Amino acid sequence: MDDLKPPITVEDADGVMLKLCLKVEIYFRNAWHPDTRRALLDVFNEYREYFGADFQWTTNPNTGRWKSLKKTPYPYPDEWLADVPQDEEWEFVFHGGKRKTDASDIDFVALGCRGYENEEEAPLSVEGELSYLYCHFPIDFFADRDEKLPGVFRRWCSRLNAEQAYAGFGLAMSHGYETRVEPLVYQMGERFPGLNIGSDTAHSRYLVDSIKTPNWLTALCLPYVDQLGGEAALRQLLPDGWVSAYDGGLIVQAGDKPLLGDAEQGLDVAPYRLAAQVFRPIRSTNHGGIAFGRVDGKKVYHTQEYRAWLARFDQETSDE
Repeated sequence: MDDLKPPITVEDADGVMLKLCLKVEIYFRNAWHPDTRRALLDVFNEYREYFGADFQWTTNPNTGRWKSLKKTPYPYPDEWLADVPQDEEWEFVFHGGKRKTDASDIDFVALGCRGYENEEEAPLSVEGELSYLYCHFPIDFFADRDEKLPGVFRRWCSRLNAEQAYAGFGLAMSHGYETRVEPLVYQMGERFPGLNIGSDTAHSRYLVDSIKTPNWLTALCLPYVDQLGGEAALRQLLPDGWVSAYDGGLIVQAGDKPLLGDAEQGLDVAPYRLAAQVFRPIRSTNHGGIAFGRVDGKKVYHTQEYRAWLARFDQETSDE
């Protein structure tokens, strides 16, 4: 973490707007299936073991309204998720911010899409959308733990039969003041190429048959691996020790540690760039925008701006 340069926390009179964190995001299918829901609960309850005592807020699964976990007991998804009809979408949110709108590096969000006919038999289908979870960890959480983030990531990807997944440095954003912080997210995303910038709801729609650019950890399901020539080809193209298996695909770990880089200081994220060159055939080229507004008259991750961000690793550096 030697290149850790951006502000750790951005706060104003309305609370915490932005916070640097470690972020995990996993995209999966068949959220309507009881086995997938049980798997998701297993992942959530493991996260709850880490941070449950720090949870401050959740949302009502029917109305989406915020509920304080410190005032009155409130049901956890173990109590209701199994009863959601297969043709209905579901979502839950738990976070540790002092205010319900605060950005927090303790944050777990999951959304399950309704069932689609033949979805189980059609991975990478353009029909429907991807279900997802994302969660945050404080950036120093794994420093003194025996199990590091790659082990947790592999276990969760296996449990959910991840179609694609990412882990590394990310930004926790306010729940409610997103449009206020989008300009700062844009500025940080342009400066620090190792940040995982995105919108899970947008990715759910746009990444049904393509992927983002790599983060420190990137999971690819077997159909994507096959499109890249298979496991043997990936192992040949990438450095020793980068490729490992999970139940459903392969994980590429781009180097020994997560990186941020810094365009202003000339700090590259060469391992990510190498992985991106290999992943280029399956990377999204038709993604829509993820934000609105302007910074100094320039658009903030509208469609073309976000596509440019996804393509930021397309040109090789001279030292590779």
